[in-house]
Amino acid sequence: MAGANLPAKKYTKTTPTVSRLSFEFDGGSTQFIDIAKALSIINRKFYRQGVYYYVNSVEVYNNETGVVDLHTLHDTWVTKNAWNRGFKIWQQMNALAPVPQAKYKDFKVYMSDLHRTTGSANPAVYSINALYNAAGTPVADSWAYSQMVSADSDGDIDNTDPANPVVNQEADNFYLHMIGDHVGSSSNWESVGLIRSYGETRARPQSTEPSLPPNPTLEEDPLLNLFDMSTEEVINDITTLSRDNRGTPYNSDTYIGDSVYAMSHVARVGTEVGVGRVGRASGFCAPFGLICVDPHGLSTAFRVVLNLAVGTYHGVYAERA
Repeated sequence: MAGANLPAKKYTKTTPTVSRLSFEFDGGSTQFIDIAKALSIINRKFYRQGVYYYVNSVEVYNNETGVVDLHTLHDTWVTKNAWNRGFKIWQQMNALAPVPQAKYKDFKVYMSDLHRTTGSANPAVYSINALYNAAGTPVADSWAYSQMVSADSDGDIDNTDPANPVVNQEADNFYLHMIGDHVGSSSNWESVGLIRSYGETRARPQSTEPSLPPNPTLEEDPLLNLFDMSTEEVINDITTLSRDNRGTPYNSDTYIGDSVYAMSHVARVGTEVGVGRVGRASGFCAPFGLICVDPHGLSTAFRVVLNLAVGTYHGVYAERA
């Protein structure tokens, strides 16, 4: 009987999930991936952006010799705290208007201002011979990145007619990005850097160690030099060394992420003449699922494939921020 030819126990997969994501890119421009957006589209489920996603491995396919750099946000307490601070303020803002919120409303931010102007790549699907058709690529009905609405009355002025300037009392709406400086001006912000804002509102470290007298007061003290029987002034040289390491072992005024030169380089995948021109790299953590794809030496289309770690968050592994 055909029905008896079955495994001893029925195999159940609780969350069938596509965890292998493919993306098609044109030419050699810098572009971006939002893993949460791609997972939501391809699996028809809602994945939040504000978690840490994990990539087991990455592959690059192309038809010419070149390399593709992959960058993420730095996995540090600064990145986490800056995002959480922005999330809490966004929640406070929404609480001011006691109206029902959209079912899929979520705190979503850009990786950088370039991400805001470039957009996020959609996941790709294929026909036979790995044929890709951009027109057949699935897209989200709605994936709106979060905006802030400022109640700060800045008195915007419309100088279209200099003889009769008009004060526009309009709220200042702006987006949010993780790394880089703010974009715009105090009267019209376009996008605000979360790490920059976080650093600008924190107290600076201050040393509590007592300071030593300045040179040469300290080194010329008679009792300090009582036993300095060396012509090389050994005691004075040792005393000078005591001034070292009184400051913080980092730049107390700078946070990694307050400029655009703040991404974490997690992989460089190269392709050269060979079978299929395929390059591979090991995995990495992608805070908030944001990845910058930066090709070098490529002028034609190429493909990036992410193999995500599987887990209990709708079939993939993720950690809360």
